Amino acid sequence: MVLRATEFFSKEGASACDPATESAFFSALKMRNGTFKFTQPCRFSELERLIQPFVKERSGSLQEVLDIGVSTGVTTVEFANFLRSNGASAKVIATDLFINAHIVHAWPQLTVLADSEGWPLQYDFRGIVVRPWIRRLDYLTLAFVPRLLARWLLRARARALIAAGSSEVVQMTTRLLSNDGDILFVENDIMKRAPAFAGRFDFIRAANILNLNYFGERQINEAVANIRSYLRGPGALLLVTRTNNARRNAGTLFELLPSGTFQILKRIGGGSEIERQILRSRP
Repeated sequence: MVLRATEFFSKEGASACDPATESAFFSALKMRNGTFKFTQPCRFSELERLIQPFVKERSGSLQEVLDIGVSTGVTTVEFANFLRSNGASAKVIATDLFINAHIVHAWPQLTVLADSEGWPLQYDFRGIVVRPWIRRLDYLTLAFVPRLLARWLLRARARALIAAGSSEVVQMTTRLLSNDGDILFVENDIMKRAPAFAGRFDFIRAANILNLNYFGERQINEAVANIRSYLRGPGALLLVTRTNNARRNAGTLFELLPSGTFQILKRIGGGSEIERQILRSRP
């Protein structure tokens, strides 16, 4: 059973939340770009064990860490705990394209959970959760017609109420793991350079975001250039990895050189699929 957004984001919902409940809630939310808001825990435990010596060696210099494409942030909290357990008291910035959402009371007995542009993520009609996104079966049953009409009407309504400040802002991040304030969740598009991140981070992790099935080579090159501009300087670390269907990780740990290029420190599971693009990237 999927919780209503007003239940899930309430104080009572946070205290009563369990892994199955949170998984059911987030996995039912389809973002504007077609992705679902869900992250499985403990996906990077083996990878963290393999890069542990490099983290321990640099623990004193890891002041700020950037985690890119975090979805709900489950693995970010795990990553922060991993860093802390190895002597690094770093501030972690966790970014994703979709972090903030709005609970909008569109009309009496109809509440909408929407992103910042008003895109509907969940309908709550008289206490019943209704899916706003269209699946293939809907085209056969013609159920896509009312869903499209509802999206058109309610997106405009939600966007107007959000702009007027008549919504409750929430963050689509995990409520299961404790966050002692060392993690800040920020909406950010990796394809758009963020001046506030320039030259700031000692360690950047890009997990399950930069892959050639989703992005073209030009976009990958742009993302890598942005990431390099966010690193503090020579000696800073970059970890790029991807989890396959068997839950095995293929990634590469890089170090930034004084020349502005990267060298490989550790290859895991055959290495990152964009390793070539990173190694030939130039400032």
